[in-house]
Amino acid sequence: MPDQTLGAANTVSISRFSLLGNFLPLVLIATFIALSLALADTPVARLVLFVGLLYLMPPLCARLLIWIFSKPTGRDLPQSSRAFKVWWVLLQLQMPFNRLPWLEELLRLVPGLYPLWLNLWGARVHPATFWAPGARIIDRPYVSADYGSVVGTEALLSGHLARSEGDRFIIDVAAIEIGAQAVIGARCSIGPGCVIGPGETLSATTRLLPFNRFVDGKRQ
Repeated sequence: MPDQTLGAANTVSISRFSLLGNFLPLVLIATFIALSLALADTPVARLVLFVGLLYLMPPLCARLLIWIFSKPTGRDLPQSSRAFKVWWVLLQLQMPFNRLPWLEELLRLVPGLYPLWLNLWGARVHPATFWAPGARIIDRPYVSADYGSVVGTEALLSGHLARSEGDRFIIDVAAIEIGAQAVIGARCSIGPGCVIGPGETLSATTRLLPFNRFVDGKRQ
């Protein structure tokens, strides 16, 4: 399979591993459907088994991957690095929920269930964290939220930032830390490695670039 390219001025090579990884979400869903049809006898039982596999197997696989290889963290990680490849698989395991955000909204209807599910991915989220409708997490293992914190409507938390430099495609990957009783306003965008101090409030639509800190009412 030849390498693909992006862009006109700069040619950015996309590795075969990255390209093949795009098929993982489809393979997972097809596997869950096949197992549900093979192991359950009634439509209700098949649906229950499929839902259980969908919500539990990806985070459990992610935790196993992190346990074996550790959680990738760093700056300027190239596609050829093991850290990039582990992160890429972690991202693809989460892709069904990134593509269909209503799957997470269903979990949020039950108090305490959504933080429990996030922690299954490897996050560190307090059960008393409030998630407003439409709040989005792209990298679930890379979120830490303390007691009483609030994530506003349509706020976006991303534990990675991807970019091209010349002919290289690289990423920064790091956890986002939200302090106790901190409030992230509606439609805020928080990048990898950002820290929001305890009790701080980010106004609506605030954007924090990677590795920014927001403490004492200002960026650092």
